[in-house]
Amino acid sequence: MTKPKIVLSRCFLKPVRYNGGMVFDEFVEKLKPYIEYIDFCPESDIGLGVPRKRLIIVDNGSSKRLIQPETGKDFTDKMLEYVDKTISSITNIDGFILKAKSPSCGVGSTKLYRNGSVAGKTDGFFAEAIRKHFPYLPVEDEGRLRDEGIRTNFLTRIFAFSEIRNLFKNPEPKKLIQFHSQYKYLLMTYSQKSLKELGQLVADASIPFEEKINRYRIQFYKAFLKKPSKKRHVNTLMHLMGYVSKKITSRERNHLINLINKYNEGKIPLKVILELIKSLSYRFDNEYILVQKYLEPYPEDLDV
Repeated sequence: MTKPKIVLSRCFLKPVRYNGGMVFDEFVEKLKPYIEYIDFCPESDIGLGVPRKRLIIVDNGSSKRLIQPETGKDFTDKMLEYVDKTISSITNIDGFILKAKSPSCGVGSTKLYRNGSVAGKTDGFFAEAIRKHFPYLPVEDEGRLRDEGIRTNFLTRIFAFSEIRNLFKNPEPKKLIQFHSQYKYLLMTYSQKSLKELGQLVADASIPFEEKINRYRIQFYKAFLKKPSKKRHVNTLMHLMGYVSKKITSRERNHLINLINKYNEGKIPLKVILELIKSLSYRFDNEYILVQKYLEPYPEDLDV
């Protein structure tokens, strides 16, 4: 697998928080060896020191402002100027892990103040701009990534996006066909419509290859926008079972169906069934199934 390129909040790497501290997060630490990363700390990058007086986001009725309560200073314009300049410099990226609750980096977790009290939660200024500028890329903070479903979806997407980014460094028709074949069942799980459209695109010999790969890349990113339901996973599992069902005994087949039903009921994790399908594919030397990214969309060591 190619290494995803990730933007990290700098406080996961260095002591740059407002209180002079550094953030230790178990998942981020585990992920670091598997990724390349660039780091930013919007608050220190705009010239605020470490440590520094805290910032909050205030809704003044017409806009959100970045205010330092202890001094009354307004850093909104300075932050927006930094955000615009910085985002335009970020290229060839696969995802973002930002700092939860931060007035610059929180992803839907930052306190929003109105009339002197907390009125709700919002995105930090940097996070909000990132989500608008990179609508197809996963943007999470370490708080949200503690949820297993969000974390699994995040990992699946960043590794898929890193691989298509690597593919398009030197695209060839044969490589595109192979790539699409390997991602067939992962795409089926996320979006059957996208799988069909991408398959038609790959097969259409009338489209110039340069146009084809550009259209493929955009549609591939769009395919992963919505986290798949258990129902979609069950559908994919039943399709995969079809490759081995005629070669196994009726008792084995019933056992596999029973496991799929247990997964659908939330009684066992998906990994149990994937390992069984993988074992059966080894047993019957089914290379087509074994190369499917659905079976291992990211390194298994990252399962927490």
